[in-house]
Amino acid sequence: VTYYRSIMVAGPSEKGRELADKVNNGEELTWEDLDSASWSVMSSSSSAGYIYPTIFLQENYDKSLSDLSQISQADSYGTSVSRLATEQADVAVMYADARRDYVEDWEDTFGGSGDIWDQTDVIGVTPGIYNDTISVSKNSDIMDDDLKAALQDAFINIAKTDEGKKIIAIYSHEGYEKSESSDYDVEREAQEVLKNLTN
Repeated sequence: VTYYRSIMVAGPSEKGRELADKVNNGEELTWEDLDSASWSVMSSSSSAGYIYPTIFLQENYDKSLSDLSQISQADSYGTSVSRLATEQADVAVMYADARRDYVEDWEDTFGGSGDIWDQTDVIGVTPGIYNDTISVSKNSDIMDDDLKAALQDAFINIAKTDEGKKIIAIYSHEGYEKSESSDYDVEREAQEVLKNLTN
């Protein structure tokens, strides 16, 4: 896929279960519901751990993470998952695959009292966070549609070969897809969120 998502995960605490039960029963969470919970988030520059969850809250509640009454910053996603397991936080924001990545740690390291899949529930999902791009200048005298198309095809083809995969592995890229400018509209919104956080 060309993007991933951030999720808001309710843990096994009493408040976490209360929020999860509402969502699982098809009920909409109110701002008051969310504000009554303790949240574990990442730094304000983290796409999955702060910026995109803020966009989710803005789109759905006209609020931001910074408006929550009980919020604490974690130094890693592992710390956030650990806070859920030990009921130090009711909700944590994380990239969509985080629970899968911490399946074994949930009980063995973090002290969860059961399986992570049984003790946690997704209560919110952000818009897609698009992956890295290979970009060209709009201001270049030689950059026309034909050259853009040739570059797109070249990188896509490079990524299809074993040797090409080794070369692009340094970037943690596994392949390329053509994209449209509109694919990054939410990223433009994310940049505005980030700009507002730093002003």
